[in-house]
Amino acid sequence: MANPIPLSPAQAHTLSNETRNELYSALLSSTGILNIEATLTHELQRSGWLDSLKQYITQLLRTGEATTVDQIMAKVREKTGLEALAGEHMNGGGAATNGVNGVNGVNGHEAGEGLDLKIPIQALAEGSKTIRRELEKVCEIAGER
Repeated sequence: MANPIPLSPAQAHTLSNETRNELYSALLSSTGILNIEATLTHELQRSGWLDSLKQYITQLLRTGEATTVDQIMAKVREKTGLEALAGEHMNGGGAATNGVNGVNGVNGHEAGEGLDLKIPIQALAEGSKTIRRELEKVCEIAGER
């Protein structure tokens, strides 16, 4: 990019909508977004996380614990630990069971109970490196390294 977007460390923590849109546009006009997506997808596939996610969603639908996309998203956010981070910014909130012992009262087990859907540390680390690398191509962050 010919004119990198200048950012101080303080600005990087609280981006205005205008600056955020400039960054998105710069990442979209280059291969930035595609590179970030490819890295995250690769790491999540390599760790087996995407297979676990698919299995969990399938169980939710088969047991009737979730029947809508919103319910599935809420359950996935809850299971991944993202629900606590989301606060009021996402719809859904932790969906509750039906008030019976487990899923539909079957053996006291919940759908996907044994599955670990926490996002793997390696995926987070590699994703963060790629995001930083792609951001450095389109903006200058003055100061810390």
